[in-house]
Amino acid sequence: MPITPGMNPRTVLPPTLLRLAEAQAGVLARSQVLAAGVSDDVVSRLLREQWRPVSSGIYAIHRRELPWRGWCWAGVLIGGTDAVVGRAAAAHLNRLGPQPDQIAIWVGPARQLKDRWPLRFLRGERDGTGYPARTTSVRTILDLAAVQPTESLLALLGEAVGRRGVSPEEILAGLAQLPRHPRRRLLLDVLGDVAEGVRSPLEWHYFREVERAHGLPVAERQASPSGAQLVDAWYRRFGVVVELDGRLYHDGRARFRDFARDNRNALVAQTTLRYGWADTLDRPCQVARQVAAALSQRGWRGNPRDCRRCRNRPWV
Repeated sequence: MPITPGMNPRTVLPPTLLRLAEAQAGVLARSQVLAAGVSDDVVSRLLREQWRPVSSGIYAIHRRELPWRGWCWAGVLIGGTDAVVGRAAAAHLNRLGPQPDQIAIWVGPARQLKDRWPLRFLRGERDGTGYPARTTSVRTILDLAAVQPTESLLALLGEAVGRRGVSPEEILAGLAQLPRHPRRRLLLDVLGDVAEGVRSPLEWHYFREVERAHGLPVAERQASPSGAQLVDAWYRRFGVVVELDGRLYHDGRARFRDFARDNRNALVAQTTLRYGWADTLDRPCQVARQVAAALSQRGWRGNPRDCRRCRNRPWV
């Protein structure tokens, strides 16, 4: 048997246990250690020499701070056989979002465990997938939809559908299997927009508060007038492109990409209008008027209609 690095030569561990520890980001449960044939005396010696307890019966095989994934494993092992990683942590493991500080662990409906940072234990039954076990992408989205603000939900749906191959139909099917969901109506509404190509909170605001609210033509979304990069909204018939930029500022390379994209669109006779958060959220009526003017110059014969904001505050 190999000797654990830095250990007393008498302290040897089975290779299978070392491989398991590596797969579990440096975390082992006491039951796993004993099942591998390691005695209580050896466990005590390891805890004195190099290991450290994370929780009762859960050990880290080194004294360094656990990595984020190690805490996921610790949470699942503490939670027991029904435990799975959930919410934002599951979204990160499923490549749907950034790494959160807090790690939610579903532990089944009957257990109640005390939270320990960064672990938060949730009562509820969830099926798990992957290693460590986490909720599926669809169930993760539905769980987060119940607790996240609308902006975060839109970003999550855009990432899942736009980049990770989760279809709106899959999410709707998962929603249909739940007897209750606190934001069912919002999900049904937003998923219809996502199916139309909306991929970010800013695009959603433009689609709702500028285009739809003012009766503008419906743009094609995630299309490419030049055959290169995709654009946010393309009024193909009228040769008008709308780009929506949610970044607070541009670095040099980002600005160059914007210029290059606008130039390519110009070469195929497309007019590009570009708007940010302040335009779309604070001045949607003025944006609608400008887009309508560009469309009218290119042959649109319709007229924009007043939205509720226009009625309360005329365009300036």
